Amino acid sequence: MKIYVDVLVLENVVINYLILLLTAKFAKNKTSHLKLFLASLVGALYVVLLLLFPNMKVYYSTTAKIALSMLIVAIAFSPSKLVPFIKALVTFYVSTFIFAGAAFAFFYFNQTGGFVKNGMVYVWNSKWTSLFFAIITAGIIIRVFWDIVQQRLTKEKLLIPLKIAFENEITDLSALIDTGNSLYDPLTNSPVVVVEFNAIKHILPMEIQSIFDKSIEDDLTSVTRIVSDSSWLSRFRLIPFKSLGKENGMLIGFKPDYIEVGENTEKKGVTDVIVGIYNRALSKNNNYNALLSLELV
Repeated sequence: MKIYVDVLVLENVVINYLILLLTAKFAKNKTSHLKLFLASLVGALYVVLLLLFPNMKVYYSTTAKIALSMLIVAIAFSPSKLVPFIKALVTFYVSTFIFAGAAFAFFYFNQTGGFVKNGMVYVWNSKWTSLFFAIITAGIIIRVFWDIVQQRLTKEKLLIPLKIAFENEITDLSALIDTGNSLYDPLTNSPVVVVEFNAIKHILPMEIQSIFDKSIEDDLTSVTRIVSDSSWLSRFRLIPFKSLGKENGMLIGFKPDYIEVGENTEKKGVTDVIVGIYNRALSKNNNYNALLSLELV
């Protein structure tokens, strides 16, 4: 079999460039097309080195390949710190595995000739047709994978720690930032945090617990009678809503001492807020037990 160096280099430059481009997308690293091209060219020249010096086993070692990967990442992204460099390097390997798996899945099912040996990629078929379609196949698989990752990351970013302080008691919760949550207390116009009853039951007065234990929160007459005899009266609120499975419902709420949203340096304390009590589960898999509006983040 004849191997043409120019074709070999061109194929590997294209593949390396696409992998680095994917790495930049995944790791969200800013770079330029020139840097990506130069890094891709370095990887392709390594292939030529293997071709010209097949007996130099040092070039085939794992250490040499790791060093080459580090050099390629350094050229492509020029990270100034160790952590971003390691992140880019790991993402580079993940991108390589995804691309390689997708491309060779196409080669296998399409019965196209090609091989990878010692870091060298070579495809033989008429006029780059197979490589082109392999890239398209890889692109589709990568796009699906990327969408799944983005959805998962987005969902994780929407979850945030929440503390509610009430009557010298503090409850730790996990809250979902709900862009559709626009509930406000009609009297004070304060934003409302919707919280599962079971998550804050222990900090509520016994008479208020009885309302939800007996599921009579929709019976305004009974609720008013119980609350009027409670020391909780000054904190009591009724919030109308048109969600959570009801068109015209009333959410029983109270004014906490304060709430704390977030953690560490992003922690934010809020006093002008109302906690609405919801007597059902908010999450099917118990990932969160409160709903926060964007205003409170």
